[in-house]
Amino acid sequence: MARTLYGGLVALALVGLLTTSGCGSVINRYVDLRRLRLLSRSERLYHRAEQLAQEGKPAEALLAYRQAYQADPSYAPALARLAASYTAQGRRRSAARLYDQYLRHVPEDRDAQQVLLDLYVDLGDVARATALAGELGLPAPPAGQAALPGGLALRWASFLEDQAISGLAASASGETIFATTQGGSLYALAAEDGSERWHFAAEGPVVSAPLYTGESQQPLIIFGDESGTVYALSAADGREAWRFRAAGPIFGSPAAAGDVVYVGSTDGNLYALARADGNLLWAFVAGEPVHAGPLVAGEAVYVGSLSHELVAVDARTGAERWRFTALAPVESTPAFASGRLYFGANDSRLYCLDPRTGDELWHYSTGDSIYAPPAIGTDVLYLASASHDLYALSADTGELQWQYRGESFLTTAPALDGSRLYFVATADPHLYVLHASTGELVARIDTGDWPSGSPLLLGKDLYVGEKDGSVLAYRLP
Repeated sequence: MARTLYGGLVALALVGLLTTSGCGSVINRYVDLRRLRLLSRSERLYHRAEQLAQEGKPAEALLAYRQAYQADPSYAPALARLAASYTAQGRRRSAARLYDQYLRHVPEDRDAQQVLLDLYVDLGDVARATALAGELGLPAPPAGQAALPGGLALRWASFLEDQAISGLAASASGETIFATTQGGSLYALAAEDGSERWHFAAEGPVVSAPLYTGESQQPLIIFGDESGTVYALSAADGREAWRFRAAGPIFGSPAAAGDVVYVGSTDGNLYALARADGNLLWAFVAGEPVHAGPLVAGEAVYVGSLSHELVAVDARTGAERWRFTALAPVESTPAFASGRLYFGANDSRLYCLDPRTGDELWHYSTGDSIYAPPAIGTDVLYLASASHDLYALSADTGELQWQYRGESFLTTAPALDGSRLYFVATADPHLYVLHASTGELVARIDTGDWPSGSPLLLGKDLYVGEKDGSVLAYRLP
């Protein structure tokens, strides 16, 4: 009682102060005049979001709605607005979870119930759709799921946590799929049905794919996080084998060859670690932050940095062999094929180098930054660019074979399955399937949310990580 009275007095005092100082127009940002109380942080953020929406700033409004929800996940107005925004963006799984939360607080909202029912039907979630239809007194939706275009079939969808999937890897046997999340977790999933086998919590967010390495009797799954820690876990049960601490966050995936693991850090170093125990073998000073993972090919390790340079380092000793300077930072992992080295840079160029000398053989300009390595086919490179375009280039000359225009930024590597190419785009809920030889669209598949990270191809199965924290498994034709 005393606390309520005190809050009311504070609100009255604030109203008086703002009014007498000529600031009456901002009172509603901080005070609920009907109840004479100070607005909560979530309420203030929500009102700011509403103002931004009225000003025609949807992206900023969405951020403010999300902040209001994070400040108080039970605040119904923010839940409703955020769910509606996600629905409009095609992020239907995220929207369905938010509508479900919203209806726990406002169960009488029939419009929201109908929207949620439609989302469940669209997502093929027959069990939830049937249960909700029964509660609403509506006919049960039809059983079964509509066939996907391009001959693909959704085998399973596994929700891990409410954080974006950073990357995927698979065990040598193909029986286990490993997924890292921006929430700082690594999950081991059964490839058969997506069920969780184990998971591990890191100290910080993880923004890259893990590395599976099974060259010894104890296969390991290795990854780094934003705390600067490199973790090596038993792939069988997730028990920690060792960890190594760098002086800066780890943004790129590790690489391994034989008994050595290589990892770059934003502290400007490339580290070589003993696979058995994580002991430091050597460190190469790149000079500027390393954002992408290194590549090991033959007796050399290739790594790019924000210094605009790609450097070749002796894999055994860490001694520099050569360095090549691009026109902008290098934030993509190189690729190696048929005696040639390929890498992209933020200057929009894909470079082809002689791996022995670092001499440039050719380059191709895409129009915007390149953040992913090319997928390599028979004499053809398939390259994603932030220009929204996917390019097919001659591996020998860099000559353009074809170009496909996407609907958003392309920042992850495509996956090549014989005659078909699979790719995803930023802020676009679709999986695209192209003819590898012509670039013609075969299928455009709604995944239910925004994909996150590169698709993982394993035999006739394709795995896609999503922004909402789900992993999807598709069977290819």
